[in-house]
Amino acid sequence: MTERPRLLITHPWMGRGGSEATAMWTLEAFQDDYEITFLTASEMNWSELNEAFGTKVDPDRITFIQAPRLPTVDGPLRLSYLQVRYFERFCRKFAPLVDCCISTYNPVQFGRPAMQLIGDFSFSEKMRKKLYIYGDDKFRHRETVFRKLYLALGKLISIPQLPLHEREDLILANSEWVAAQLEESFQVEDSPVIYPPVVLPEAPGDAIRDPLGFVCLGRIVPEKEIERIISILEMVRNNGFPITLRLIGKVEENAYGCRIRKLISDRDWIIPEGFLTLAAKQQILGSQTYALHACRIEAFGIAVAEMASMGCIPVVPDTGGAGEIIPYPELQFGTNEEACRKILTLLKSPGATEKIRDELTSRMIRFGPEVFKSELCEHLRSFTGLNKLSCHAITDQNLAATH
Repeated sequence: MTERPRLLITHPWMGRGGSEATAMWTLEAFQDDYEITFLTASEMNWSELNEAFGTKVDPDRITFIQAPRLPTVDGPLRLSYLQVRYFERFCRKFAPLVDCCISTYNPVQFGRPAMQLIGDFSFSEKMRKKLYIYGDDKFRHRETVFRKLYLALGKLISIPQLPLHEREDLILANSEWVAAQLEESFQVEDSPVIYPPVVLPEAPGDAIRDPLGFVCLGRIVPEKEIERIISILEMVRNNGFPITLRLIGKVEENAYGCRIRKLISDRDWIIPEGFLTLAAKQQILGSQTYALHACRIEAFGIAVAEMASMGCIPVVPDTGGAGEIIPYPELQFGTNEEACRKILTLLKSPGATEKIRDELTSRMIRFGPEVFKSELCEHLRSFTGLNKLSCHAITDQNLAATH
């Protein structure tokens, strides 16, 4: 009996964000036809992750190996740069044992050509300074002697890094905006774009929506610019529209979380929902008319597509990947004042929202999980010719599954 091709699939740390959705749908895409080893430094609650992302990953079909982790990785002082370098070294040990390696979150130097799914530019200190306007919000990101020592230590334990454009990897961008950044800053030309998978349920046709209801969905972190969302909607309220905001996302016990909690506590029109299951989240999305997204350096914006697919009308920045999801000038903004003006126009013309909603929901089909899985499989075949390769024989070095 012919052995199935072997894949090594990696993600440094499985939380509840967009890159984790990509990891789970990647596992689902390949679990039936390939022998999969999955590496991550976090523990895996498979049922919880499947519920969060709408996947049906079968842990009995996955060889799960938990990578070593630094003691601080799931605490307030995460030292992510060190953890990723540490994780990369671990991944490299398993790369020779498989037919292809796939990183589902940013480049990993496997020591052999691999598929790299770019989720954002957090892997690059240069890009962090260029793109993240709140890059110094956390003390550990500020230009201090401690930061320099920290980065130096990371380089000391890291595998020698070839420039991205010199690798033989297949580098997959998750938006046209990311592809443009890769070309401009890393000289990586013509990166194929594969949009992340978005669960696309349809809101009930008879959904009763709050005509003044706004929703914000996503991680509560500085780069999502939650304060900006609150400021814009406060301007709208000051123009005579008593809108409300349902804030979906966990408010962490950190400095930024405390700041957001303080802002919310002073405004009874904001309802913090916390982190919700897929079903609970969709129930709220089906009851709101509008959505507001403020992250101006969003690589893609799974939350934006999810909100639009549920019939919300998102207003988004005119930079970053969100504009590819919502390509309507009347729903894009540069300044807070422009956002306020465009929201007021929408609120004053409620009849126009139905037409916009119908167009948006039909556009979201191209971001669905089935499209993602199909394109990912095609990229794997094109990159490796894997369906023609002979598989590696099982060796004593292969570790047993730990579920």
